[in-house]
Amino acid sequence: MRNGEPMKVIHVVRALETGGLESLVLQSCARMRSAHGMDARVYALLPGDGLAQRPEHRDVPCVTVSRNGRHTIVGGAVRLARLFRRERPHVVHVHNFFSHVRAAPAAKWARVPVLVHTKHGAQYPAVWGSRRLAGAAYRLSDVLVAISEDVRQGLMRTYRFAPEKVRLVVNGIDTDRFGPVSKELVPGGRRVLGIEGRPLIGTVCRLSPEKGVPTLLEAFARLASSMPDARLLIVGDGAERAACQTRAQELGVGDRAHFLGMRDDVAAIYPLLDIYVQPSYTEGISLTILEACACGLPVIATAVGGNPEIVAEGRSGRLVPPGNAQALAYAIQDTWADNGAAFAMGQAARRRVVESFSLERMVSDYVDLYWQVYSGKAGIVAPRHGKPSWLRKEG
Repeated sequence: MRNGEPMKVIHVVRALETGGLESLVLQSCARMRSAHGMDARVYALLPGDGLAQRPEHRDVPCVTVSRNGRHTIVGGAVRLARLFRRERPHVVHVHNFFSHVRAAPAAKWARVPVLVHTKHGAQYPAVWGSRRLAGAAYRLSDVLVAISEDVRQGLMRTYRFAPEKVRLVVNGIDTDRFGPVSKELVPGGRRVLGIEGRPLIGTVCRLSPEKGVPTLLEAFARLASSMPDARLLIVGDGAERAACQTRAQELGVGDRAHFLGMRDDVAAIYPLLDIYVQPSYTEGISLTILEACACGLPVIATAVGGNPEIVAEGRSGRLVPPGNAQALAYAIQDTWADNGAAFAMGQAARRRVVESFSLERMVSDYVDLYWQVYSGKAGIVAPRHGKPSWLRKEG
């Protein structure tokens, strides 16, 4: 390190808008700063919605590269290169492709020692030319990180990367913040939400087509006769919210399906639920599934992407085909009918997340990766113990 300074890591995201990826990056930076002595910060290419100003994120330095929200790929890369030259980071860590095509060339122009890219989802460009461009851009990275084995295999299969080029670092959550709490101990309980009835089935997601909320609504409508007291809680917002609310009315469940919009208190909402459902068509490693599991909930999820890497069928939850309302309805009904099995699945889900999907483990994996790649390129040896600034030159 230069004069014994801590390692400086700049994370680059599209925008600091309320979402799982963005919150995870901010939480990771906070943990890198407090637990690992790093100078970790975030650059957002476009203006956000105030996420970075929330109290829990205020200790993380954040920069918005384009405050008017307008720039070309080249313009964004030029701006980033200037910032990188001024800040002189040891590592630039880019999240997803929109950011990568701007930050990767900027990091190379600014001679940043290490460039890391994390791919958070399983989507790949459908056009061959786009895949070729994406592959060329990804090759600028020193290492690619996949958040699930499914994503890792997809990167190697789609772009023909060697296995050593693509590392696996699965997402993690704060298992202290998200934990099992008795429904009676949640302040105000379900009365705060103005919802009566059991069971309370819930999902937390962005209301966009790939999240499959219409399938969940159709499944819920099929339960009207067998579970007439059931209520459905949908937390989140997005372009499809109005369409989903209209669909709920068409299905005759408009009075039993509750759309709460975006909430800052999801950690207090999970314990109010009896069953958590994730009906997505595509996923990487879903943070909301991890959160629900950490809260000890039985989870019903679609068998897509990284979901089977979290949910073990019959042990920590249930897996169903995407877009299959009948199978989803049956899984919900069957889970509710056997309270003993549902409780056991929730307990197993909690153990699984604590053991393999904690925020501490994820951050430690990234920190180890930074030092491994940096030391390999800079000809230095990282100590086994102690703060990162204790690195020493060889010889």
